[in-house]
Amino acid sequence: MTNITAISNQKGGVGKTTVAVNLGKNLASMGKRVLLVDNDPQGNLTMAVFGDELPEEVLLIGDDGVAIPGLSNCMQLYSEKASFKPYALNETLHIIGSTKHLSEVTTRPFEIIFEFKDNVESLRKQYDEIIIDCLPSFGALQTAAHMTADHLLIPTHLDEFSVRGLEEQLKTANNTKRRLNPKLKFLGILANEVSAQRVLVEEHYYNDLKAKHNSYLFDAKITKSAKIKESHAMRLSILEYKKNSDQARQFQHFTKEYLERVSANG
Repeated sequence: MTNITAISNQKGGVGKTTVAVNLGKNLASMGKRVLLVDNDPQGNLTMAVFGDELPEEVLLIGDDGVAIPGLSNCMQLYSEKASFKPYALNETLHIIGSTKHLSEVTTRPFEIIFEFKDNVESLRKQYDEIIIDCLPSFGALQTAAHMTADHLLIPTHLDEFSVRGLEEQLKTANNTKRRLNPKLKFLGILANEVSAQRVLVEEHYYNDLKAKHNSYLFDAKITKSAKIKESHAMRLSILEYKKNSDQARQFQHFTKEYLERVSANG
């Protein structure tokens, strides 16, 4: 059964894209058929995969000065009767990328969120996992992802602003669940970019999350490392780049927990 997960936090800069890339590539390496959807006009997921040289399938193309999105551009998912085709990175990993022009979608009528849902649903049978990387702000793009997803995953730093963003994200997601998507389930919270050495303020916020959301906290934590930034620069997952690193082992642990939770939630 196909699972659709939205990776989201109202606070930016918590490593949502890092989690999406590493989770997606880990699942694909296990033989899962995985689709990554970059639903953020910043296009960080797209850049993490391709760098600055985007294939024409992702770019906006057109004649006579009229630009239209390529078949693998996320803008296509917000169009009625759209033509779209995920870009194959390899046999088991595909992507629908994004450019800054995705922000133009927010000027359209709110009903475009239903086009996104219908178009993603039409891809469900082709994949085992569809992972949607969301932008860090509330609006039509985020609502479309939450309305479409089966599960919500929230990465967070262990600091005041990130945890506050997490709480705000839960509120908006619960509103979407109540009004638009009753099947949406909260999969859990992943502590990301945690200091390897003991830091009291991080311990404080981790204990605070444990007190409020204990059953939702993933046991895995991803620690800070320059190796993560290096892997991004090389367009690789941390497992591909440094398979014996602590972070590679942590992401493998997290991927295992992720699959266990998805399976338990049905």
